[in-house]
Amino acid sequence: MKLKRKLRKANAFLSPAAHRQLETFLTCLTSARFFMTAQVCVLYFAKSVELAGVKEEKTVAVPTPISSHDLWKLLLQRHPRLCELQDGVVLAVRQEYVPIGDQVLTLGDGDEVAVVPPLSGG
Repeated sequence: MKLKRKLRKANAFLSPAAHRQLETFLTCLTSARFFMTAQVCVLYFAKSVELAGVKEEKTVAVPTPISSHDLWKLLLQRHPRLCELQDGVVLAVRQEYVPIGDQVLTLGDGDEVAVVPPLSGG
């Protein structure tokens, strides 16, 4: 990692406190604990409104990137009753349908995520 090497060279000019801060930063940067989050708006439709108890959540912190399956699991943690929709539910991200699975989503602040339950009709 070029950035890491350059920062280590600059290390000779740092105070001990700045050196510790730099080492902490580099450890976080190179570890699995470092990830970004996006503040997304979650919209619930049809049966999901009843199960979640809300129509909309304006700010939900979501790690990104995230698989559509992990995003669904995160929503289930927030609203366990949504598990009734497990078979057939679809998510829509930025107004495009996304099946729940391994598809990786890169979300940004303000993105809309919709929970669309299976629709019945004839």
